[in-house]
Amino acid sequence: MISIAQAADAHTMEPLDEHDGSVQLHELGTVEDALEYLSKMVSSSGGESVRLHCTVPTWCPSSDTCLDLHDLHDLRSRALMFIHNLTESLRSSGISASYRLAPCNSSLCVVCPISSKHDVNKVKVAAFRAVEHTKHLEREKVLLADLEYGPALIIT
Repeated sequence: MISIAQAADAHTMEPLDEHDGSVQLHELGTVEDALEYLSKMVSSSGGESVRLHCTVPTWCPSSDTCLDLHDLHDLRSRALMFIHNLTESLRSSGISASYRLAPCNSSLCVVCPISSKHDVNKVKVAAFRAVEHTKHLEREKVLLADLEYGPALIIT
């Protein structure tokens, strides 16, 4: 099942307080490495189903990773291919996988697997906090953020 969030849903990712949500990021290398890592991580969690919360950039100010609309389109294309390949990999492993695309005005894409036992809004806030403190990132990298509710991949 595929669902696309309304643009208003992107605003629900605002932090609830001024707490410094800085999160340690780890580089995973290539997109293929990240795909394999996250597939294994979700498979080993033992769940029969997973829903992916995925932010997709629709517009962003100029940044280190996204200078113009061509860069934005390239990032969006790479992120959507990653999401498609991840759901395909999970389904081939016997895990029912679905995703939700949420438009955002960031130059980064975030992919968070959400199990049924976690509150979706809290996971969104944690992912937003992880992204809002990232600075000076290189293009075409995949980073892993260990959030309170599980892993989040950040695609630059």
